[in-house]
Amino acid sequence: MASRIFFRLSASILLIVLASACGPRETPEQHLARMRNGHEITPTGVIPSTDAAGEPRMIVDLRVTNKLVEKLNHLTILVRVTGADGSEKLLKPVTLDLSDCRPGVGAQMAAVIDGFALADDDQVSVEIARNLSPEELRALPEFQDLKTD
Repeated sequence: MASRIFFRLSASILLIVLASACGPRETPEQHLARMRNGHEITPTGVIPSTDAAGEPRMIVDLRVTNKLVEKLNHLTILVRVTGADGSEKLLKPVTLDLSDCRPGVGAQMAAVIDGFALADDDQVSVEIARNLSPEELRALPEFQDLKTD
């Protein structure tokens, strides 16, 4: 009799634990936000340049590391240029092609900004925009990479 009560009590506790572990299903937008947040991006250099037509171009060398086990084929980052006076001279989204990058392994790549002339005293930074709304996430090129059920 005591073993029956113990079995029922154990089964009830197990069911409660399993039911609480099954939270709400992750939406595609939440999945993308989690995957974007799992990337680390570090600028390693900036090269002012010109294209074949002589137009200004800025090349930002980057080190991108996916710290997750899932692969994301594209990642949109923000490239920001601030002048010596602190004014924002450029804020441009750039989508990187990560299709050849493996999770857990860093990759060297470049973000190219055409039509921008970098001054000697400009400061360049890069970031992954966080806390985007579901609408903003759906508008990103990487949203199309997700396999939705």
